[in-house]
Amino acid sequence: MIQQLKHDIFYLFYNRKYRLLILLTILLTAGLSLYTAVNANAGEDILIQVFGSFRQMYWIICAYLIADLLSTDYHSQTIKNIIPKLSSRNHYYLSKIIVATLLGIVILLIHVVMSWLTIGSLAAGIELNYFNISYFLCGAILSLLFYSSMLAFVIAISRKETVTIGVALGLILLQALMEGLDPVVSAHFPTMYVSTLHDLVSANLLTGIISISCYLIFTFLLFIGTIKIFSKQDLFT
Repeated sequence: MIQQLKHDIFYLFYNRKYRLLILLTILLTAGLSLYTAVNANAGEDILIQVFGSFRQMYWIICAYLIADLLSTDYHSQTIKNIIPKLSSRNHYYLSKIIVATLLGIVILLIHVVMSWLTIGSLAAGIELNYFNISYFLCGAILSLLFYSSMLAFVIAISRKETVTIGVALGLILLQALMEGLDPVVSAHFPTMYVSTLHDLVSANLLTGIISISCYLIFTFLLFIGTIKIFSKQDLFT
């Protein structure tokens, strides 16, 4: 497990496209923060507005990086070399899901810090509040784990990079289109969960617990399904 984690982390560090995604996050955040600071009213919570503008792009970035991380060994045909080195195939996808989730959190934190620094330097005297940070991170972790597990299931079935990336981006766009139809339902979407988890729990604790439990259960079931499919596959033919 440790060996696979090291492999995936080194892949992130030495792959130029992930550095470009972080740079893109910084530039987008700076641009949105500048635009919002110039156009927002002084009494409004500017940081929440900035994240509201950034949120969809954040999920597109995460969808791409998760799908790419999960499918890279299929694309490069290196999975036949990696699997024999593992004591258990379970560790392969578990490592991918953990690393993808951590990278998604890092990108989110880069946005938070960058928007706070940019707005703080441009809007002196305005109190900068953000979401409740514990719910903010909890919502992000639950969503990223669920999304990573779901895409792991897709790549285990299809074994094709194009299918996985297409499903990843397609689901993000579908959720974006459906968000305005029913706010009660869309509050539980992965793309909305970072923003809405605190409100869900505050409004009704039982609803919040059920929602969190559903994420955990579905994530677990998707991971178990992925492992069962993956363990039966012949990767050496």
